[in-house]
Amino acid sequence: MVWHDDLGALRAWASTARPVFICGQERSGTSALLLAMSRHPALFPVPDVFETFIFRFAADLLKDPPRKMQQGYLRGEEPLSALRSQLALLAGGDPARLADDDLVRAFFAFAAHEVYPGRRPLEKTPSHVHSLPRIFSVFPQARVLACVREPTEVVDSYRKRLAREQALGKPPESWKWLQLTDQQLIEQFRRVDRALRESVSFAPGRVFQVPYGWLTADPRAALSQICQFLGEPFDEAMLVPKAGRKDRVDERLGQPLSATGDSRASTLTEAQAAKIAWDTGRLTRRWRVPGPVQPEADPPQAAAAARA
Repeated sequence: MVWHDDLGALRAWASTARPVFICGQERSGTSALLLAMSRHPALFPVPDVFETFIFRFAADLLKDPPRKMQQGYLRGEEPLSALRSQLALLAGGDPARLADDDLVRAFFAFAAHEVYPGRRPLEKTPSHVHSLPRIFSVFPQARVLACVREPTEVVDSYRKRLAREQALGKPPESWKWLQLTDQQLIEQFRRVDRALRESVSFAPGRVFQVPYGWLTADPRAALSQICQFLGEPFDEAMLVPKAGRKDRVDERLGQPLSATGDSRASTLTEAQAAKIAWDTGRLTRRWRVPGPVQPEADPPQAAAAARA
């Protein structure tokens, strides 16, 4: 397919491509799931836990300095430069004229043909959960894996990660995204939950909810079910981390998926944990259920009224 100088060919490719996108609530296992999926022989062998933000910041492909994780996803400066050259061809000399959706299409078409040839696109950015309508508009055959987790565990994970980043002496701009209050995180949970429930209206059966506890309790069974959802055979390589991998962010990313949690004491008091659990009770019950996101059941009052 010659897509780089033909918008029609590029859009036709995107209409039949079957990318896999990992998103969801931050600190809910998106990185661990990406690393496992990247070891599947049918999917992009993404070399690290790059978050491209491509559906939110597509025009950053054209900026200097480049967005580091977009460049890393393409495996370096030279591939990014080659993509920019192809974008110029596609736009008749001025890539800034391209619509964001076409920049996204070109980003993944280039990766699929030049960086990870013969593999099915795979990408993870947690905040893409808020771009689900656009994902399915650009890639109608996409499949999404949405990671979620017990809210109290997420809050605790935020606190521990923040403390670790600060202890390492990292600058505030690298950890300010972690500096959220309990209430701010609760509002974040609600936005993620709403985005997932709304996906049923435009992408029924195409967004698979991946609870962290379910994934880590029995990784083989969970990954097998995920592969079935994606239409791919399960592969044992998904369970085996790459030899010698060391991660600067979380050492557990270099270990096999397991239910072994953080051995450090919780940062939350009993009162904090109880309040978070109370405020997130309904969405927590939904987040414990793995599989394609389902329509929310009618509240008891509405169901009773309907029967009457």
